[in-house]
Formats: sequence, C-alpha cells, structure tokens
Amino acid sequence: MDTGTLVTILVVAIVVFVLLFLLRAAGVGRRRPKLRPLAAESRDRYLSEWDEIETKFVDAPEQAVREAESLVMSMLRERGHPLTERDLPDEVRRAHKLSYSSRDKTEAMRQALLHYRAVMERTLGSAAGTTTREERRREMA
Repeated sequence: MDTGTLVTILVVAIVVFVLLFLLRAAGVGRRRPKLRPLAAESRDRYLSEWDEIETKFVDAPEQAVREAESLVMSMLRERGHPLTERDLPDEVRRAHKLSYSSRDKTEAMRQALLHYRAVMERTLGSAAGTTTREERRREMA
C-alpha cells in the first residue's frame, strides 16, 4: 500500500469515530429509561394531587406550575427515572423553559401546565380521567 491509501483509510476512520461520538453525545440510539410501575396507592395519590394542582391554577398559576413540576419529578423519581437533563421527557424540559423564561406569563403558565399534564397522563395511563376532571381540562384548554 502506498502512503495515499493509508492516509485515506486513516481519514475515513477518524470521520467514522467522530460521527459515532457525536451520535452518542446527542443520544441517538439511546434507550428510554425502564420505569417501574407505580403501586395503586401511589398512582391514586398522584392523581389526587394533580387534581388539586389543576384546581389551584386559576387563582395561583405560578404556584400551581411549581407544584406540578415537583409532582411530576417526584412521580418520575418513584418510578426509577434517572432524572438527568438529557433523559427527561421533552414536555418537562419545555414546561420548565416556559415557566421561567416567557414574556406572557399567564399563557406560559397554562402551556407549562399542559406539558406537565401530558407527562402525567402518559406515565399514569389514560384511565386517570373522570368527568369532573375532563370538564376542568376543557376550561383550561
């Protein structure tokens, strides 16, 4: 083999290595965290606390959003989620950003709560809804 061929092989190997490193750093191909199921008592407690948070939203939106973030993080922790920034659900990251950096605070709080609700529904399951709860959702949306 001549020197040109060796240099070409070396450059290709370096490019492949860099691409693999970048893909790993970006989380491509990374598996989602395996979450433990919640006990029925915990699930009911989270649903009850969520209902209280949604009820508080009208009078104290910022407090409700802070409590929603805390509740979601607590639920994810109990299920065994690693809670690292890059592993958090997209909705949690969006909600956090909205609640701390938006100019239209009221709309940002509403959107943040909707993002936290999406995480709650996806994590706890769709059997969580009740008629009164559905009515409150329509009012919020």
